[in-house]
Amino acid sequence: MPAAASVGRHVSGRGAGAASGASGLGGGAPGAAGGARRAFRIVAVDLQRLDLHLAAGHRTSYGEERYRPVVLARVVVEGGDVAGGAEGWGECAALAEPTYDEEYATGAWAVLRDHLGPRLLGAEVVTDGDVMHTLHGVGRVLGAVRGHRMAKACLEMAVADAVLRRSGRSLASALGVETTHVAAGAAVGLPVDLGRARDEVAGAVAAGFSRVRVKIAPGCDVGPVRSLRSSFPDLALQVDANGAYGRDGARVLDGLDDLGLACVEQPLDPADLLGHAELVRRWRTPVCLDESVRDAADVDVVAALGAATLICLKPARLGGIGPAVDAHRRARSAGIGLWCGGMLQTARGRAVDAAVSGLPGFVLAGDLGAASPAFVEPDPFGGVELRSGSVKVYQGAGVGPPPDADRLRAVTVEEVSVVR
Repeated sequence: MPAAASVGRHVSGRGAGAASGASGLGGGAPGAAGGARRAFRIVAVDLQRLDLHLAAGHRTSYGEERYRPVVLARVVVEGGDVAGGAEGWGECAALAEPTYDEEYATGAWAVLRDHLGPRLLGAEVVTDGDVMHTLHGVGRVLGAVRGHRMAKACLEMAVADAVLRRSGRSLASALGVETTHVAAGAAVGLPVDLGRARDEVAGAVAAGFSRVRVKIAPGCDVGPVRSLRSSFPDLALQVDANGAYGRDGARVLDGLDDLGLACVEQPLDPADLLGHAELVRRWRTPVCLDESVRDAADVDVVAALGAATLICLKPARLGGIGPAVDAHRRARSAGIGLWCGGMLQTARGRAVDAAVSGLPGFVLAGDLGAASPAFVEPDPFGGVELRSGSVKVYQGAGVGPPPDADRLRAVTVEEVSVVR
C-alpha cells in the first residue's frame, strides 16, 4: 500500500455541458415558514479512492471478494441561514468487479469524476426542514445520468451528511426513527469447507448475531445447508444464491423447503421475476429479492407479480436514502417484508443502513456488523460495535461520524477535486 506521502492528486475537467449542475435542487419550494426559499450551494466535490482488504475472503456464487476498493465523496455546502460551510461524506458501495452488479469501483470513480460530480457542483440544495425534499432534489439533478445508482447514492449520502450536520440533526431523527438500536445479522460465505462454515456460524452466534445468511451456489447448497441447520436448529438461518440458478436448476432448492429457513434470497436471475413468482407459489419458505429490485418503482412490479415475500432493501443499490425510503413505503403498502443487506461497506455505509433499518417493517436483522473486523486496515470511520445482538443507531449530527484523518490518509491512494 502506498505511503500517505505518495498519494497523487488529480483534477478532472469538464466542458460547458456541466453547466446543468448549477440548476437548483427542488425547484422553487418555499421555506419551512412559507417565506423565502432557504438553500445551500454545493461549493466543492472531492473524491478519494481507498485500498482496503477483507480480513477473510468472502466467497459467493460469483467469486471470492478479498480486495475492497472504496470510493468516497466529500462535499462542502455553503449558504442558507447559518454562517460558514459544512462538509459531508458519502461512500460508494460498488465492489471491485462488476459481478454482483454492473457497477464496479473503477467505473464508479470515473462516472463520479466526469459526470455526476460536475453536475452536482454549483447546484443549490433547497432545505425546508424536510431532508427527503432535499434528497429528492439531489436525485433530480443527478437523474440526467442514466443508471449508476451506487455512484449517485455516494453523492446523495454526502449531501445528506453535510446538510444534517449543518442543522445539527441525525439521519435517524430526520427519518423519524425513534429506536436507538437495531438487530444485527451476519453473513457467511459459500460453505465449500463445511467445517469452516460451521465454525463461522458458531462464531457469529457467540458474538450475538440473531440471524445468519449463508451463500449458496449450484453444487454447494442443500447438503451443506441441511448440515448447518442440524447444528443450529433454532437459528434464524437464510441462504443467498445471488441469482445463480435457472428455473430448472432451482428444482434442487426444493430440498431446502423443510428446513424452516428465514428465506431463500435471489435464487434466480434478477430479471426473472416470473420465475420468482413461481417459487413463491411453490415453496413454503419465503422468497427474498435483492438484485432484482434496482429502484423504488421495481417494488410495484414485484408486488403486482407476487414475485417476493421479502425484499432486501439496500440504500446503496437503490440510489440513496431517498429512493430507499420510497421503496420502503411501497413495500409496506404492498405487505412485503423488508430487511437491510450489506455491501462490505465501511462504518459510514453501515451507519446509513442502521438508521434506515429503524423504520417500521424490517422483519429480519440487517447485515450491519461482522463477527470479526471486516478489513485488514483500520476503518477510517471507526467500527461497528455489536452489543446484545444489536448495533447502535447513530444519534449525532449527520449520517455518521466523520472519518479519522490519519486513518483516512493511510489508506487513500488517489484523490480528485471535481471541477465543472
